[in-house]
Amino acid sequence: MSNFINIREHRKSIIILISIIIILVGLTVYSGVFPPASVVESYSMEHSNKWQYGMIDEGTIVMVKKISNVDNVITYVQGRTENYSTYGEYGNVILYHNSALGLVTIHRAMFYLTWNGTNPEIEGYTNQSYIHIYHDNIILDNVGYAHKNLIVNVSSYKGDSGFITVGDHNLASLGINSGYYNTKYNASYASDQNIWGIKPVSLNQTVGMAWGYIPWFGLIKLNILRVEGEWPMEYYTHVPEYSYLGLALSIIAALGIIIMPYNKIYKKLKNRPKNS
Repeated sequence: MSNFINIREHRKSIIILISIIIILVGLTVYSGVFPPASVVESYSMEHSNKWQYGMIDEGTIVMVKKISNVDNVITYVQGRTENYSTYGEYGNVILYHNSALGLVTIHRAMFYLTWNGTNPEIEGYTNQSYIHIYHDNIILDNVGYAHKNLIVNVSSYKGDSGFITVGDHNLASLGINSGYYNTKYNASYASDQNIWGIKPVSLNQTVGMAWGYIPWFGLIKLNILRVEGEWPMEYYTHVPEYSYLGLALSIIAALGIIIMPYNKIYKKLKNRPKNS
């Protein structure tokens, strides 16, 4: 009898635990990768110094889905044609193994580069007026929330096909004195390939594609890393305003949902006198 009472007392905790396990297993199966989520540690994808709904800020937990084929990814060029956007900009965001940094980078896939002999080609290019190809230089006009021009020099990786990737904030923040500015074309070398000298991102390098997100909660992990000296000051000083407020309110709401006395509320409602 006492065992039955104990089970009833802990029923809510057991249900919550089982629900969490089912959700994690379901996410892993759907994502095709483990873990099925990743915490964003830097500000390279932010669109503002204030938290904005739907953007990839520091502390965001991004859900990840396996990329089994390059056609699974809608690039910026394709998204701009189809009017398809994610996280505040055209196209999909991908996660990949960055050989220059030795870690996983989460940036937007601008276009998929292929080659016709020594001539670069862009998947989805149909003579759009904002795309210009000048030998080894590819320019995209009016890109991102800052409406900057992007220039990608492909001379260093002739014959290497893959995604050209850019951080939304990186392009917006590069100015004429940054060292990555081309005066002739009024454009910035903001691609990961030009900044870090890495090759276009191949399918084998990808971790997955971002498909959903949970704001703020990744800040818990990041601040643990900060205590251990593994989250640089350059990053934690750029956390958007209101992020910690959002985290605190979310934790309070979650705790309220967990500890709410549902049985007492149900009994009270059930026993409430009915009007005749």
